[in-house]
Amino acid sequence: MRHVYALAELYLRHGDVEAARDAYLASLDADDGLAVLQVPPEAVVEAAQSRKRAPRCKRCGARLSRKRRQRCSRCGVTTA
Repeated sequence: MRHVYALAELYLRHGDVEAARDAYLASLDADDGLAVLQVPPEAVVEAAQSRKRAPRCKRCGARLSRKRRQRCSRCGVTTA
């Protein structure tokens, strides 16, 4: 399951399952690489869609704190 979640995170960054798989395979050994190759693309897309994304600042892209969602700690912009 950890491979599916890692692939899902890379899929959200790259926008393509194959590009995410290639980037992830570069960091694995042979045994883990075989396990990753057996993960179907549909499972990666489904895991990516089910993940909750942390809110981000519209100005600088920093993650917003769950407690202080109204103000960015990096640039100070108020999002309310």
